[in-house]
Amino acid sequence: MAKTSEIDSAAKRGRLPHAKNPYWTGIAGGRGGVSLGYRKPKRGPGTWIVKLVLDGQRKEERLAEAADDGAAAEALSYPAAVTAAMTWARQVVAKAEGQQAGVSSDAPLTVAAAMDEYADAHEARKATPRNYMRGTLKRHVHSDVVFADIPLAKLTAEAILAWRRRLAPNLSKRSVNWILTVARAGLNHALNTHRRSLPATLASEIKVGTKAIPGDTNARKQVLPDADVRRLVDSAFAVDDTGDFGRLILVMAATGARFSQVARIKVGDVQVARSRIMVPPARKGKEAGSPSPIAVPVGGDVIERLKPALTGRRGQETLLLHWHHAKRKGSVAWVPVERQPWPEATTARRHWNAARDHAELPESTVMLCLRHSSIVRGLSAGLPVRLVAALHDTSVEMIEQHYSAFIVDATEELARRAITPLAPVEATPLLTVAGAAA
Repeated sequence: MAKTSEIDSAAKRGRLPHAKNPYWTGIAGGRGGVSLGYRKPKRGPGTWIVKLVLDGQRKEERLAEAADDGAAAEALSYPAAVTAAMTWARQVVAKAEGQQAGVSSDAPLTVAAAMDEYADAHEARKATPRNYMRGTLKRHVHSDVVFADIPLAKLTAEAILAWRRRLAPNLSKRSVNWILTVARAGLNHALNTHRRSLPATLASEIKVGTKAIPGDTNARKQVLPDADVRRLVDSAFAVDDTGDFGRLILVMAATGARFSQVARIKVGDVQVARSRIMVPPARKGKEAGSPSPIAVPVGGDVIERLKPALTGRRGQETLLLHWHHAKRKGSVAWVPVERQPWPEATTARRHWNAARDHAELPESTVMLCLRHSSIVRGLSAGLPVRLVAALHDTSVEMIEQHYSAFIVDATEELARRAITPLAPVEATPLLTVAGAAA
């Protein structure tokens, strides 16, 4: 049972005996967090004291006179003292965090600064030569000075919506939603990093202000027939005589995994004896330890085509490599320098365009169609939605939201197997063994 406070009303405080030390009650963070104290004098109204234990160090501050009998008009009641104590504690924490980061505590964290922090964190995590996230933020967030200079503590949903209305009018719904996704991620990253100094209402302001534009969820959900997928894989091998791009597309088509997942598959993740590939989980959302890889069954033909990338290699080596080209000193020609893992999808864009044209597919066909096609293939085969979601490292909710039409088709086919005739059925007369022989 929770312990009741002995200082939360004037009547209770009036019954307390005089004491040299304050009467303390915790208001945030449990033991060692923020505490509100009441110093009881021999006569007259008492005084509110706030205490904060931060990184093992204790800080105290006198707040104001308590609203006891005979107190001045500006004296604080218990609820007002709690609010004042929390405000003081947030300021102390924000100042300490600013000093640790080498930032002036007088400079408020702005939207632009929050986006820069997120771009730095994204760049460190992805470790790619080009940070497209930083470019997106500079073009659409930093360029809007009115929005970029808003202190994060004062950011509202209305301010975010006003910024959205000022985005370039020629942007498609899909582009706007992508910008909102990046901005939301940046703001949430700052909220998580500086949560002690930011208002608790900021999370809901961000959620409301960056809500996606409806009606665009299926805009580029391309699903290819199995014959087109096979033709794409063959074309990928045809346009690159090294086989590197062909194996990349082969694994993406066979597993339905994202490019970022496929690029991190190790040689040891291909389990030849079991005809399956252990696909690394996606690096999305908040980091949560080390999730287990996803075991995805593949055909024997896929294993056979991957053998050139398996033979004579160690299990911890990256499975899918490609030649990195550079210009040698004094030459204008690009020459292969070393074999490296595929860093990002844009690296394979030239090969993808060539393979798409070789397969005679529409110019609008994107690489992500292999993932969409794999998900739909599983649903059409009657696999449970939960299994399809697990194999593709996503949620049941996402599958139901974006592929509901295919779920209906698959479940309807399953339901038809349970149909039984309800009309009267004419009985078939039975013959004796002798009669049947005759």
